[in-house]
Amino acid sequence: MTLSLNVLRHLGVSLYSSTPAVLSEVVANAWDADATEVNITLDTAGKRIVIQDNGDGMTAQQLNERYLKVGYERRNAPNGAETTSGRPVMGRKGIGKLALFSIAKTVLIETASGAERNALQMDFEEIEKFIKQENVSTGNSGASADYAPVPLDGSSVDFAKGTRITLTNLTKGIDQTGVNLRRRLARRFSVIGTGKFKVNVDGTAVEVTDRDLLPKTQYVWTYGDTDNKLAPRATTSKETFTRPPKTAYGDVTGWLGTVHSSDQLKEADSDDSLNRVPLMVRGKLAQEDLLAAVRDVGIYRSYVVGELHADWLDSDDGEDIATSSRQALREDDPRYMALIEFLKEELQHIKGEWDRLRDKAGTKAAKDIPEVKAWYRTLGPDSRKKARSLFGKIHRLGLDSNDENVLFSQGVVAFEVMKYRENLNALDKLSGTDVAALGKLLKQGNQLEEVMYHRIVSQRVAIIEKLEKLTSDDAKEKFLQEHLFDHLWLLDPGWERASMPSMEKSMKTEFKDIAKSLTKAEKNSRLDIRYQKTTGQHVIVELKRATVSTSSAVLAGQIGKYRNALVRWLRNNGKENDTYSLVCVLGKPPTDWNHEDGRETSRKLMSSYDARIVLYSELLNNARQAYDEYLKKAEEANSIQQIVDAVAARAK
Repeated sequence: MTLSLNVLRHLGVSLYSSTPAVLSEVVANAWDADATEVNITLDTAGKRIVIQDNGDGMTAQQLNERYLKVGYERRNAPNGAETTSGRPVMGRKGIGKLALFSIAKTVLIETASGAERNALQMDFEEIEKFIKQENVSTGNSGASADYAPVPLDGSSVDFAKGTRITLTNLTKGIDQTGVNLRRRLARRFSVIGTGKFKVNVDGTAVEVTDRDLLPKTQYVWTYGDTDNKLAPRATTSKETFTRPPKTAYGDVTGWLGTVHSSDQLKEADSDDSLNRVPLMVRGKLAQEDLLAAVRDVGIYRSYVVGELHADWLDSDDGEDIATSSRQALREDDPRYMALIEFLKEELQHIKGEWDRLRDKAGTKAAKDIPEVKAWYRTLGPDSRKKARSLFGKIHRLGLDSNDENVLFSQGVVAFEVMKYRENLNALDKLSGTDVAALGKLLKQGNQLEEVMYHRIVSQRVAIIEKLEKLTSDDAKEKFLQEHLFDHLWLLDPGWERASMPSMEKSMKTEFKDIAKSLTKAEKNSRLDIRYQKTTGQHVIVELKRATVSTSSAVLAGQIGKYRNALVRWLRNNGKENDTYSLVCVLGKPPTDWNHEDGRETSRKLMSSYDARIVLYSELLNNARQAYDEYLKKAEEANSIQQIVDAVAARAK
């Protein structure tokens, strides 16, 4: 096994932060070995994890030439793109095996193929020690070294076919892992539970229903030839729609849906949010969330969930589209951009349908009350239209059925009061002022959410316009430094609120519960901004003055310290499943962007640290583009604010 310390740490210890993600790599390898069954045992008493499959297994030659070769590209080998039975393989770069060191320091591999029985053991600390010694002897601290795992007697292999991997000296606790592992594996693989591939966790099979998405959706849009088991059917209104799946590079399959209440997208037993659209490629999770790549604003967005499949992103004869971390796709690849454009168009379609469908569902729910149904039949066409709108707004509140029914009934009373006030001008004679007030509030609440959001957007556009009027870069930089912490939406228009915000704090203070494990350089470093998005993602922002010139390499050195400390803090607090992102905000482009392919090299470097670079000018352009589109559509709808003001004036 030839590798450097940097490769060992980046693709080993730091590649993944969660046990399910690591075990997913082992499950994918089992699929590629033509296994039909994988058994995962979480031995909490023995503090070990055992993963065994019934696949092809490996001969000694295959162990040495394939498994122990970091970066072995199976698809380039003869007949390597498919398994013996004709399955398209999931793996591409041959680096997943190193991910095992993210959760364990010792890895025992036992395998049987034909008459051969082979076993070997790898120890992270021994590998690290060996490479360091080799680097000292050669005088090259960054060089790769050839490490030979400890061969073992194959007599311990007590099965006829397949591979068994045993992880010990675990670096993560597994007491609570079994509760969530089945759900997470079900969400990471679309091939599990389809009859061709079975995965068991502690003796219990992982099923499609373990995804736990089926009861949450209210409306569903499906794409392509989607298996009914994978596309949930709406359980509230039974509304399912079929959409064209075409892109310039191939068809998309899967589904997008919306839920009745945004609270349904919060996991009951964790801080995870399901308000995302994961991407599956070749039956395996390729990117956690495509929704984050769409710069759009609107209330509907926080109700969206789904899953899309696009195998054409990973064709055997195409360029590898995955980033070096293997957890996301290259955003500048034309295939990825075509997929995002497809998603943008579909979200715009869903956005337009959402209000209509929810009004329809609200009317149906209201008419389930016999008295309300009888009242509705007495209305003329115009009044029915207004009543449907009223019922839709009440239904969107997401109340339980009892509270919703009470409000439907009160809404009917308020509706009648307002109708008679308009026609007979006699409301002033009523003694039930509370009823009139309810009618006013419900009428005004007809578009209350849109009004509030319109105000928020208008305020944000005013801030953008103020920034655009500042002619000097230093003036813009000063304004951003003073206000960015309070207006994090400038970093991404889709980010609404943040929790755990902090600004200008030393890492020793910010990560005080792991301060002892920080290096001196890390303790003395200061974080410009740190916060957590409502989706649960942790974000660290590095701000540079507008006049500062720097390079991507220097930035990588700085954010590397932040990232390492954040990862350790997440693990220490049991939040290793949380995602994170680092953003460097600069006034000037990095000096290396002037080099040939400099910007692409910089992007790849930043991506390896889960980071990106944003210029001050880009913040303004992106925000202006997103919000201008919203305000334009709002004005075309005759200004919601004017409608509410007119209703209030008539009610005086």
